[in-house]
Amino acid sequence: MRKALFIKIVVVLLMTGCTGQHGGWEKDVAIDSLTSTLYDMMSDQPEQALAFIDSLRDEGIYSEGLANCRRAQVYSEQFQPRVSEMFALRAVKDENLKKENRRYHYFAYVLLINSEQNMGNTERAMTYATEALAEANNDTSFVARKYKPDYVEAIGCCQFVLKHVDEGNKSYEQAYKLYEEVLVNADSFSSFYQLFMMTVDAINYNVENEKIETAKLWLPRLEKAYEQMVTTKNIIDYVKDQATADKEIAEARMYVCAGQPKEAEAHYKAYLATDYAHTPVGRKTSSAYLEESGKWSEMKAALEASDSFYVSNESQYTMKYLTSVLGGQFKAQRHLGHNEGALRIADKLINLLDTVEEKSRQEDAAELAVVYETQEKERKIAEQQADLTRQRLIGTAIAMVLLVVFFTIYTLHRRRAARRLAEVNAVKERIESELRIARDIQMSMVPHVFPDCEGLDIYALMTPAREVGGDLYCYVLQGNKLHFCVGDVSGKGVPASLFMAQATRLFRTFATQGKNPADICTRMNQALSEDNLQNMFVTMFVGLIDLNTGHLWFCNAGHNPPVIGGGDNQGEFLQMEVNAPIGLWPNLEFAGEEIENIKGRALFIYTDGLNEAENPQQKQFGDDRLLNILQNTHFDNAKQVIETLATEVECHRNGAEPNDDLTMMCLRV
Repeated sequence: MRKALFIKIVVVLLMTGCTGQHGGWEKDVAIDSLTSTLYDMMSDQPEQALAFIDSLRDEGIYSEGLANCRRAQVYSEQFQPRVSEMFALRAVKDENLKKENRRYHYFAYVLLINSEQNMGNTERAMTYATEALAEANNDTSFVARKYKPDYVEAIGCCQFVLKHVDEGNKSYEQAYKLYEEVLVNADSFSSFYQLFMMTVDAINYNVENEKIETAKLWLPRLEKAYEQMVTTKNIIDYVKDQATADKEIAEARMYVCAGQPKEAEAHYKAYLATDYAHTPVGRKTSSAYLEESGKWSEMKAALEASDSFYVSNESQYTMKYLTSVLGGQFKAQRHLGHNEGALRIADKLINLLDTVEEKSRQEDAAELAVVYETQEKERKIAEQQADLTRQRLIGTAIAMVLLVVFFTIYTLHRRRAARRLAEVNAVKERIESELRIARDIQMSMVPHVFPDCEGLDIYALMTPAREVGGDLYCYVLQGNKLHFCVGDVSGKGVPASLFMAQATRLFRTFATQGKNPADICTRMNQALSEDNLQNMFVTMFVGLIDLNTGHLWFCNAGHNPPVIGGGDNQGEFLQMEVNAPIGLWPNLEFAGEEIENIKGRALFIYTDGLNEAENPQQKQFGDDRLLNILQNTHFDNAKQVIETLATEVECHRNGAEPNDDLTMMCLRV
């Protein structure tokens, strides 16, 4: 449990820390903006998290090394240390990751060490920690200095486990000094958390090895680290409460083993004053102190309370449960003279032993199967990449020959002035070509083929004002449920197109998961507002229609109100709540609305490139004109409505250049 929390704290540090020396700042921001979305999936949706990692790698956002690092993190979260070890080792050995994004290279070492410790491979964990420390010692970057105390602490932890107590204390002394150096200007509780937990561990390890005087030497450091952490401005209440509990129970154990019962009891009472002490896990934590102080009745009650936690989480089929919970209950019953109770516990322990061994074998086999399956897939991918590499080499050779011929002719038949003009034209053509490619890529991200589905008529059109733009539309049809959206990113050009691509991908991901419109907007906002230093945002109208009933759920995030057909006026602007645009402020909860049935009523959604289109005199197209055209246009099909409006806008512009991207969607059930 200690190590699992360590991993989560490291993730928080990675998301908020400085970037590596060799990675581009913009790319790091793009990577970190996706981290919270990915991390939300790791615990409860590991398969979706792995698929998300694969898609980010395929899009070129993640390198293969970073993808392996994230895969190792997913499997570590699922407590599959063998698989986590395989991917973490690949990330550590990836030279490109080491050069381009060093912080993830060092983080991969943390995952690798953690995997070895979880498998009980203490010597191997120490080997990797020593290797990582040697590499960090030869690196002058801040990120290397930041990870050095983690590696030294890991070495010390392994030394304590191997009963090399003096060496463990020396390593912890060194780690403490390194932590102090990197935490000089720290002001976040997460920065001090690892230092605090190391001082707790130092006391507990020394108490367990009967080094009471050495444990007392760590008390001032424990108090200092605790005070530094709990006085930070961003400390979370439950973290402060659990840290207080960890501190007090460690001191209580130390004093009772030192033969100072009054001091021990005072710290135990302080422990009981925390909320954590009364949780099932907290009751289990107190059992070691209760055993050492001979409070057998309280120990029995504490372990019985913690028993329900293991059963409810189906974690009673582990050796840890048998030894620490049932073993402790048996010991308490014996000391209390409850022989019948002790026999019941012993009988339960024996009956579970075979089940635990069988479950452990099954889990090991399943984990190894994942390793073998992954290796087979990667072998096939390697073969395909080798074929592709050969084809590229042939193409490159042909291109080089053509290039040599071109420049030979160019040198023989062009004068100096003509050559300069040709170079200028070549640069211009390359830029225009790249913009055309970018436009093609962007246009490929929005659907151009609409579903041929009985009872549904849908069509959409997007026209960027420049080569690339920030408008978007999308739909996801699953069974009888249609998710759809229209959006408008702030700004224009390449920055808006990049933001549009990220928004489109997030919409597809959450729509595919079956989320409702308000939830989609909330999750997109959380992902896009992370590290949004440019303060970009997107207005969106997100809807979900049940094609059988015509029921419409929708959420409007600062977007133009759509026009809905039918009614007394044969068309009107949809009245609704207006939420904030997506991407500006984190932790917003978006409100959704619904209409019972829109069957037979056309729904027209658009961006402000329509109603704000200007003619040469800068007169806008206007909402009134838009509504009048829709009210007086007979609905034949969705495409006819879109084409009619497109023609009207072109007539209104009368040759003027578009002043904004234009996107329209029309649908009717």
